[in-house]
Amino acid sequence: MKQRRRKKDQEYWGEWLSRSIANSGRTQSELARFAGVSDPQVTRWKAGTFPSNEGCRKIADFFEVDRLRLAVTAGRISAEVAGVERLPLPDDSAQRTAEREIVESYVNKKLSKGRDRQVLLQALEALRARDSMEGATDEAKLEEALKRTEEAVATLSQLLNPNRESDI
Repeated sequence: MKQRRRKKDQEYWGEWLSRSIANSGRTQSELARFAGVSDPQVTRWKAGTFPSNEGCRKIADFFEVDRLRLAVTAGRISAEVAGVERLPLPDDSAQRTAEREIVESYVNKKLSKGRDRQVLLQALEALRARDSMEGATDEAKLEEALKRTEEAVATLSQLLNPNRESDI
């Protein structure tokens, strides 16, 4: 049970950081420079790896948020011990817009190959499935949307990297 909670905390942390970067109008590289870490380290944080105490301090300063609440959000201290709640997830509209712009760029390149068309359709399906999760309160509906998203992303990955073994 504790391991499952930690995984959810890591997912929340990665999502919080990804959305915060997208909404800030700054780049991952800028955060990396500010925090004194490499770009790949920020990528690991976005994937759910918790930062060090010093990393938390730098991230809080970069986004100008409360350091203690950031430490709770980043898994350095529990909300119960800190006496504060973790930071809420930022609005993800900037991130969604960026993702859609990537898909639109495929369209604007006048896709001609059948594979390109498949890639576009799978990317759009992944976005649709993800968007159907928004506001959903029914657990079964959430699970179905998440499953559709994962399947679409896996297919998209296979289309983009046909020589790579599938993880499914």
